[in-house]
Parts: sequence; C-alpha cells; structure tokens
Amino acid sequence: MEEVTITTFTIQDIPHIAHMQPEGWDDIRKEFVLYAMQTFCKPVKIVQYNRIIGLGTLIIHQDSAWLGHIIVDSSCRGRGIGTLIVEHLVALAHSHDIYTIHLIATDLGAPVYRKVGFRDAGLYATFRKTIENTPAKIDPHIESIKPSHRQQILQLDRETTGENRRTLLDLHLQCGFVFEIKGEIEGFYLPYLGQGPIYARTERAGLSLMELKYSVSNIVILPQDNLAGTVFLANNGFEIQEFTAIRMVLGRETPWLPQQVYSRIGGNYG
Repeated sequence: MEEVTITTFTIQDIPHIAHMQPEGWDDIRKEFVLYAMQTFCKPVKIVQYNRIIGLGTLIIHQDSAWLGHIIVDSSCRGRGIGTLIVEHLVALAHSHDIYTIHLIATDLGAPVYRKVGFRDAGLYATFRKTIENTPAKIDPHIESIKPSHRQQILQLDRETTGENRRTLLDLHLQCGFVFEIKGEIEGFYLPYLGQGPIYARTERAGLSLMELKYSVSNIVILPQDNLAGTVFLANNGFEIQEFTAIRMVLGRETPWLPQQVYSRIGGNYG
C-alpha cells in the first residue's frame, strides 16, 4: 500500500468528504459535524496524496465504546484500509481504558471486523411499510419528556443497553416522549437521536410508542429477538426486508436486553 497517514478528523475537513458518501446512507457530512463537535467522539481520517480516502469514529461512553461510519473510498477498497481504520480505533479505545467495543455491520463489512477479532452478538431486522400512513391513536399514558423524567430515562437506557450513555442522551432529552403510569416510566422515544430509539421494559409501552412513531415513519430496524415488536409490525402493514445488520463486539459483551429495543438508534450508537 502506498504511504497513508491517519489523523484526527476536524470540522475543517467537512467540505472534503462529499466523495466518500456511500449510496443509500444519510448525509455523512451531518454526522461528522456532530462527531467533530462532541468530546466523547473521536473521528479520524486516512489521507493519501492530500485526499481523504478513509473515515471512522470511536464513540466513547463511560466504560464501553462503539465504532461508527467506517468508510473507505470506493476506488481504494481491497487494500486493507478498512482494517487499518478499525485497528487504529480499537487501539484508541484501549488507550482510554475501554475494552468493550461494539459496532453494527453489514454482511459486506463483517469479515473486516471478524479479522480484527470482533464476534457476532445479535441480528437486527429491517421492515418497510406497505400501506398508507394513518393517524395514530395516542395512548393517554404517553406524554412529552420533562426534566423530572431524566433519571428514570437514564436508568431504563442503562438497563436496556448495559451501557452508561448519559452524555449522549443528555443531548436529546429536551424533545421526546415517555410512557408513564403512576409516576413510573415504562418506555421512552427520542425522535431526534439517530433513527429515533424506542426502549421499553413493558410490551404495552413499547407497542404504544411504536404506534406513535410508525404512524408517520415507514422504515423500522429492531433486534430480531424483539418478538412483540415483530408481531406488531406484521399486523400493521410492514414487510420484512432482505437486509439485516449484525451486532458485533470485541471484548466483554454488555448484558443488553434486545427484547426491550423497539427501534434502534443507528449503526453508530446501537
């Protein structure tokens, strides 16, 4: 491989990554703006001949991390650049004393991660709505998030994911919904965090929040282990798609509860 350098990605690099945009992905420039601005994110770039040919990000929580947006220029694939990015980010995590690292991979990307030592830890299924949207019947137990809900939301997130993601969630608790009965929050929905996660410890909360979200949204990604969510989608005009995503882990797996995930955040956060 010709000489390349791997360095920190900065906000000044944003105008120079349009050519890296993968087909079918949301605008990566928006995501890398956020990565460059958030102290718990460590984005990197690979440069060759003054041109960016690789990207990736380490997202650090308190005692765990995720890899996100591992992208290699289409003209440079098959040269070990993806592996170089992953190995660099893993070493960066270890330098921060983080030894549990997650990611979500496609079938195409999974072999690269397995080569580095990642192992499969779960599957996500994709569904697409095949009928017209109709107004949702809002459950009376659903209400907008208030500051007093914060601690219960953080506890439910920790219970569901096995991770301490307070820094990430605190950026998005000004707008969202909870399912609350007698002061107890059974589920929450954050529409502006990634793809809009829904986490719930009861089926009634998870399905009610799904009904709210998917009255206007047509694509769903959730763990295959969430049988209640899968049945809901089948009964409400959604069809499973061929595309699946693979949850992978390097190091000790966190004790997550996939049956409580009624919509994922995204490939960069789980």
